[in-house]
Amino acid sequence: MFITSCVVYYKYQNQKYTIDGFIHKATHSFKSEDYFQALRYYKKLILMGVKNEKIYINTAISLIRLGYYQKAVEQLLKTEKEFSPSSEIYYLIAYSYYLKNNKKEFNLITKYLEKSIDADTRNRNSYILLGKIYEDTNMYENARKLYRKALFEDIDNISEFYGLIANTYFKENRFDEAMTYYNRALKSNKNYISTYYNIAEIYKSKKEFDKAEDIYKKAIQISPDYITPYYQIGNLYFNKQEYDIAIDWYKKALEIEPNEEFVNYYIGIAYKRQNKLKEAIEHLKLAAYCGNDDAVKELRELLVTF
Repeated sequence: MFITSCVVYYKYQNQKYTIDGFIHKATHSFKSEDYFQALRYYKKLILMGVKNEKIYINTAISLIRLGYYQKAVEQLLKTEKEFSPSSEIYYLIAYSYYLKNNKKEFNLITKYLEKSIDADTRNRNSYILLGKIYEDTNMYENARKLYRKALFEDIDNISEFYGLIANTYFKENRFDEAMTYYNRALKSNKNYISTYYNIAEIYKSKKEFDKAEDIYKKAIQISPDYITPYYQIGNLYFNKQEYDIAIDWYKKALEIEPNEEFVNYYIGIAYKRQNKLKEAIEHLKLAAYCGNDDAVKELRELLVTF
């Protein structure tokens, strides 16, 4: 009797250590984004009878990251049956279908995303994905209604949803309405950097180039390490054929990212138009090495081999 008890206890302890070990390895692999190894450990834990919702969900996420979308759906449906349905499960099912084939499964994806939002009205990911689906199908008013709903649900970073509403108006060329919501986004978060770029694009569309430049400069003040505003200001002067000023701004952009393809291409063209062929060739070569076909064409015209 004593020996039997010891054997049972030993097996129990051994299995416990094995489970703990697999959980540790799975967690480490998952956090390290080694989803192939994480999936192996999670599958072993499930086969060992471990009933843990997070393990089931992480198994599905690993499948998604590895591109096994249908298997991820099957895993999530099992998780839904095994545990209480949740907003996260519904979202991941929709996300798997979206990645698998977002056009054919439109009704199914939207159904699960709506269920996800009903289960948790503050699930930011579900609002974002559903809104994107509406925008991709040009259902901009549906997207706006959804984003406005999110604004009333006290989701963190409401500036993001103001920005998303603004983007829908921008895509419809309704620039005045877009500007209203971009300004609301900035009022909520003055560091919402992408908003500055979009406002500048509106000014450019209206041919108010000085205002666009001012907005790009504000973006630089807030986040001086982003290349985009330097490059865009350079483009403003390039289009006005003020190449010296354009080159100065392109150089500032290249201080941040020396091998940026398009900046090297345009600074090369600016030098070419000033007949500074040595400098033009230097930058066009860099752009060509980065895969810019237009730079290759320009170099061939200059009879340069590289």
